[in-house]
Amino acid sequence: MSFTIATLLSAALQVSSAQVSNLPGVFEATCLDGQARLSANDVSQITFDQLPPALQASLGRPASGNVWQLNTAGHAYLYVLDYGDQPGMSPKVCGLASDTMDFRSASDRLEMRVAGSVDRNKARSAQWLNPKDGYVATATSAAQFKVLQINWLNEADRAAALAQVQDLSSR
Repeated sequence: MSFTIATLLSAALQVSSAQVSNLPGVFEATCLDGQARLSANDVSQITFDQLPPALQASLGRPASGNVWQLNTAGHAYLYVLDYGDQPGMSPKVCGLASDTMDFRSASDRLEMRVAGSVDRNKARSAQWLNPKDGYVATATSAAQFKVLQINWLNEADRAAALAQVQDLSSR
């Protein structure tokens, strides 16, 4: 399930107006399926530096990437960022941050998608590792924003995670 930046970018700019109000669906279609179709009326491309400072700080300093502001109520941003291939770092990140998204339902939807069930006792922030497909899915917050994010693992980290899972399953 490894996507290239080009795949995500070409997919990200083509969800109908009815779908853009479904932010978890936009996230899922873009970051997990690579099949979002956003019209020019639904999104405006911005620079990373135009993100709110608290959100920028939580994302670090990517080497490159693309950021879009979604034309929805409140403030919502879709981003696909490239950090380069460095040990222990996610080389690519795809996420959606919104100040109006219903965090509980968005987090539950992501958990159902990546884990197959919803744990009602989970903490407010949660992460799910999928070494087979090579990513960590995260539902968290950054300042006033609720964030859904996929951090793609580099090959070394993916291999290490797969080895750990295999070791645990053989016990």
